[in-house]
Amino acid sequence: VAVKLLPPDLARDPEFVARFEKEAAALAALSHPHIIQIIDRGIAGAHYYFVMEFVEGRSLRELLTRARPTPQETLRIVLQILRAMEAAHDKQIIHRDLKPENILVDARGHVKVADFGLAGMRDVEERLQLTATAVAMGTINYMAPEQRRDARNVDARADLYAVGVILYELLTGELPIGRFRMPSERVPGLDVRFDEVVGRLLDADPEHR
Repeated sequence: VAVKLLPPDLARDPEFVARFEKEAAALAALSHPHIIQIIDRGIAGAHYYFVMEFVEGRSLRELLTRARPTPQETLRIVLQILRAMEAAHDKQIIHRDLKPENILVDARGHVKVADFGLAGMRDVEERLQLTATAVAMGTINYMAPEQRRDARNVDARADLYAVGVILYELLTGELPIGRFRMPSERVPGLDVRFDEVVGRLLDADPEHR
């Protein structure tokens, strides 16, 4: 197993305790082969903790630094991420911080989405009274335009935008910043059908994703 601990100095801050408990609650609400499974949670002395399954593998970021996956490998990875997000969204849980660092891949290419610390769970946020300022955290290059403006009120389409960024990065090795070119324009011989998928996922208007 893997054990996640809230450091004792942060455990004295109600805001950090609430966020830690929210992540545990998000994982506990989800049961899916492509989402990290929580096994136990509790308090031991000054330590808040939860116990998760251990994934023997690397983060998608580590894999990217070694070599860019093939288009077929990319499709397999992204489909698994999307299935995980579909399960989360069905439970009204928005991840809000999807990025290669938060996606684990084992030796068989099996994907596990992790780190739901910024997940949006409206009922939990209202009950724990989490502040809007802290909720606005995230990783800027993977955040949808509407999330940069108002992170608290985004919906599942913000996660789709993040998947689009990840897909673009897997295909090209670069981030889609500014007036970016489509993947087939960056990678000779790449199937142009990727362009349509990327273009739709990265549309600035969530209605068009």
